[in-house]
Amino acid sequence: MDDDVLEDISENLVIGSVKRRGKLINEIRAGDRIFIFRAIPLNGRRTLSFVAYTMVDEVYSSPETLYDYYESPRKLKLRGIKFFNPPLPLIKFRDKLVSVEPKKWSSTLKSEYRRIDERDFRIIRSRANFIDRFPAYLEELSFSMDEFLINSIMGLHSLLRRTDGRKQMEIRSFIKLLDEFIRTYGIRKSYEELEEFYSVNAWRTGIKHYPSRDPERIVTLYNSRGAGRDFGLISLE
Repeated sequence: MDDDVLEDISENLVIGSVKRRGKLINEIRAGDRIFIFRAIPLNGRRTLSFVAYTMVDEVYSSPETLYDYYESPRKLKLRGIKFFNPPLPLIKFRDKLVSVEPKKWSSTLKSEYRRIDERDFRIIRSRANFIDRFPAYLEELSFSMDEFLINSIMGLHSLLRRTDGRKQMEIRSFIKLLDEFIRTYGIRKSYEELEEFYSVNAWRTGIKHYPSRDPERIVTLYNSRGAGRDFGLISLE
């Protein structure tokens, strides 16, 4: 979700589903606890992180679109909201969570809503430091490393289109080449960090992607509204 939507939520304490007929929101009941999870700028790049915690106070129906964002008639009235301060990056402890598949972690939380294991809830909750006010880190606007990586992705893609000769290649292979590409500038990132960045930011490049039937190739890519979809190949045409 966008920063301004999250700020609207903190002020109005109501959320819904971006899909008019979203299914998962129908499983949520009063008393359920919710972590809000999104990509945020940390240390110059966007990182998938837990940013807020809340509890459902009431479930009700309303035909009106909420914040020009949520389309579902089903709405969730929240019992207050607390923000992680600092935010809690998933990459730092994802191996400890049973709800996150180690080899497919980027796709595990692609759904707008997802139930997690009670043990995972306690792990996340125990690592949190909460504040009541909207945090400054959600208001950051400058992402120098973020822009460098976006430009590197587009530069590498342009180079491959001219020189590689193939019509498409695996996204995972492209990310490995991206690692080599940015090392020439003295920048070092782990493969996991680059896959996470690509998952969250690929939509910004306008590059075309294709799905794959091979589960080992799959990388979940998120659109501008935070909805995830599985892909395996990147177009070089």
